Amino acid sequence: MVIEQDYLYWSLIEQLVVEQKYSILALSQDGREVLLEPFRNKQFTLVRLRRMDVDWGNTLALDIEQAGARFEQLLRNGVRGPIRVMNIYVSSLPPVDDYPESFVKGYSRSKGKIDITSTLLIKDNLKEKIQKLEEALNVPVKFDHEIQRENLELADIQKVRNRVIDFQNQQKEEERKIFQNGKPFLTYLFLGLQIFMFLLLELYGGSTNSETLVRFGAKYNPLIYEGEWWRFFTPIVLHIGFLHLLMNSFALYYIGPAVERAYGSLRFLFIYLVAGVSGSIVSFAFSPFLSAGASGAIFGCFGALLYIGVQNRKVFFRTMGSNLLVVVAINLALGFAIPNIDNAGHIGGLVGGFLAALIVQLPKRKHILLRLIGLAATITLLVILYRYGISQTEEQHSQYTVLQGQELIQDEKYEEAYTYLNEAIKTDNSSNDLLFLLSVSEIELEKYDQAVRHLKQIISDDNSYHQAHFNLSILYANRGDISLALEEVNNALEYDPTNEDYKSFKEQLNR
Repeated sequence: MVIEQDYLYWSLIEQLVVEQKYSILALSQDGREVLLEPFRNKQFTLVRLRRMDVDWGNTLALDIEQAGARFEQLLRNGVRGPIRVMNIYVSSLPPVDDYPESFVKGYSRSKGKIDITSTLLIKDNLKEKIQKLEEALNVPVKFDHEIQRENLELADIQKVRNRVIDFQNQQKEEERKIFQNGKPFLTYLFLGLQIFMFLLLELYGGSTNSETLVRFGAKYNPLIYEGEWWRFFTPIVLHIGFLHLLMNSFALYYIGPAVERAYGSLRFLFIYLVAGVSGSIVSFAFSPFLSAGASGAIFGCFGALLYIGVQNRKVFFRTMGSNLLVVVAINLALGFAIPNIDNAGHIGGLVGGFLAALIVQLPKRKHILLRLIGLAATITLLVILYRYGISQTEEQHSQYTVLQGQELIQDEKYEEAYTYLNEAIKTDNSSNDLLFLLSVSEIELEKYDQAVRHLKQIISDDNSYHQAHFNLSILYANRGDISLALEEVNNALEYDPTNEDYKSFKEQLNR
């Protein structure tokens, strides 16, 4: 009888661990108590098997009370509740007294944060009880007829136990190998590079100086629009201010080695760069502001670790899963809450890192279809975002060009303004503001015929552009054509009747 129940005990453990992928969290020194973590079943947090021959009903009640106290300690140590436990007792005989069945229905403490459901497996009605256990765990549990053999020996039990232990050791070795595919050489190389570039920025004007950042390759939409595509790469090693560098350096120091060990150095390099570029392109598409930093690439490392969770959920949650999800959520939340943080780049890096991991796969994994899907999704997404960014930047670029032209004219750099605005109009000849500024530089350089032509071009497109009417009036007056000058100044006053300069010039013409 005792040998039969010992065999049942280890047979149940074998089915749950080997066939249903449960993890052994704890095994007592004598092997008579084991704590298992279900793989996918959400009904129970833990499954506890206890091999004990029960004499009295209160023995079970006392054991459940003691187990509840131990689980309560887990809550005090920071384990998230509620903890729902399936408590399975394997006994040779039932208690000799009329033990209460209430403990089978459930035991609760810590205001419901700990809930223990218990069942007692004895030889009587064993098949029926195993069927009920199968329903409770929501996994198939076979009734092994070997249990009822009369010639069971200790060697049979030892064989089952050895299979369980060997399987668990094999699983742990495979988990350990996941993070032993490379040494974090490139992580430290990128870390050193971004520190070196920060010192270089400080030496040549300051890491918070916009002009210096643009000169060294920060993400700047107008220049990307003009064709400086390499600005999708260079921001990865640039940082704006010491605090920005410090935060990203700490993040890379802690998260980078895990990714490089899991994927190997070459795969890590691909993931890091694809994530960094993805972050830059998403930022280009949705954020008009100057930006730089390794944040996108670092979020790509998060994405690569999340992919491990998709591939091996069990390893992911046993090693870093819950903590990693919390870190990602906190960083994204801070990005939305704190001004001037480029959350578009963070999200782009996170998605880019996940897709890059899908392309390269973990070492010794050769899912060709998944790689093709990842490659197609990455290319499609980045092309769409790049084109969207170009369309969004056209208007921004025009405004930037106008501001640059105005600044050159205000500084009386008329030749430089004339050359700059002529080049700008070649790519954007629909902007009346650019044409007007060009006409101003032409007037200052005494290129009057060109100025008249451009002012007429503005008016033909937009008759309400009163500044063009006014400047054309001045040019006509200088040529001695007072009637045309009066006509144009009247047109200017029609659209801006309160303008004192226009009124004063008209009075001069009428004298």
